[in-house]
Amino acid sequence: MASLESVLIAGLLHVIFHFALLVDRLKGLDTPGPRIPTMIICAALMDLIYDCRIVPLGLSRLPNVIKIMCECLVAMLLMEVGILVIWEALEFSIYLIVHTMALNIMSGEFYAKYETLIIGAFTIPVAIGILIMTSKVTHHLQDFYRRYLAPKTNVSLQMENTMNFFERSPQYRRKKIYEALSKYNTPMWQTPFDRTSKKPNLWL
Repeated sequence: MASLESVLIAGLLHVIFHFALLVDRLKGLDTPGPRIPTMIICAALMDLIYDCRIVPLGLSRLPNVIKIMCECLVAMLLMEVGILVIWEALEFSIYLIVHTMALNIMSGEFYAKYETLIIGAFTIPVAIGILIMTSKVTHHLQDFYRRYLAPKTNVSLQMENTMNFFERSPQYRRKKIYEALSKYNTPMWQTPFDRTSKKPNLWL
């Protein structure tokens, strides 16, 4: 698994190069649509790269600074290939299909006026679908929920119930334990609590 710092740095550099510095796209694949789908695909690639080991095991012995630099370079290369080659080709294919279908059902003036919105109405759901599928594969969203949300709530509730249980009298505790064991029909556990039994009561 790649380090989170390397993936975040690679994603930040990609955003700076392609959005802040306005680096041109590949020639012939300039899709007239919003940039939001590209940002979503960038997040999906970051999630996928973070789940994979992108450097050899031999580099794990190197200092952390050199290791992070190597991971950043590999992560940037993978993001560039994923965005510029795979996603832009898919986005341009969607544009050609939508462009052909739209001109058959609406006027050219209306399409030219709202072309960005029309293309975005198709590319944004596709990008969101890819992000959802990526999160399902990596399970990072579920891990984030279990680590930062679910355990704290469950532990606090269990500790509160445990403290309330031990603050009660011994008779109350024996009664609740007997009720819990009797609920599952376990005769071998009922004998120690049965005061009519001649066998010794181990719980007293």
